Amino acid sequence: MPHLDQRRAELLRRRLAGDDFTTLARELDYTDAADAATAFAQALTNTEPLEPAARHEADRLALDELQHAIWDEATNGDLDAITTALAIHDSRARRLGLDAPARLEAVGPTAGPAAVTAAELDELLALVEDPPN
Repeated sequence: MPHLDQRRAELLRRRLAGDDFTTLARELDYTDAADAATAFAQALTNTEPLEPAARHEADRLALDELQHAIWDEATNGDLDAITTALAIHDSRARRLGLDAPARLEAVGPTAGPAAVTAAELDELLALVEDPPN
């Protein structure tokens, strides 16, 4: 069995590469998938912070594995599994920013000085100097 730090590094590396916890438990000598998942969570907490891209990938993989675990029950009509699948879907959409509000942009003429002819400017100045009664 590898040294503890090597084992933790291998667990992190392989989980971020996409291996599931059942495989990791079997091949890295954890009691079961739950034990491997707990070790993974502790490894994330006890190591240098992961770069955001790696953390996002770890989150994505976790959501994929959860969804995969309940998918058959959900597609067979189990209402609790359907609710769970929808919650996973909502979590994924939130994390990926899929439900972000649409950006609205103002359209129309660009803000800037108004285009005024010399004659119109003279007329406006005359009104300012000698306002109508």
